[in-house]
Amino acid sequence: MMQKKIHVYLMPGMAANSSIFKNIKLPGDRFQIHRLEWFVPDKGMSLEAYARKMNTLIEHNDPVLIGVSFGGMLIQEMARHMPV
Repeated sequence: MMQKKIHVYLMPGMAANSSIFKNIKLPGDRFQIHRLEWFVPDKGMSLEAYARKMNTLIEHNDPVLIGVSFGGMLIQEMARHMPV
């Protein structure tokens, strides 16, 4: 029986990029890693609006979200706006 892969999305801190995750290795038969990057926000964009826009990059149901530093705060806000 083929097991469904767990999609893991990684979000770096604000002053970093996704290369900080380059050494993270998970078993490829069970996990697929997706590295997110920051984008320049629209003027006056709230954290909620930024998180909602970032959620459009999440292409899988029931993802695992991991963030570092401010990326962790963003991930928490993103999770608030995802279906469970």
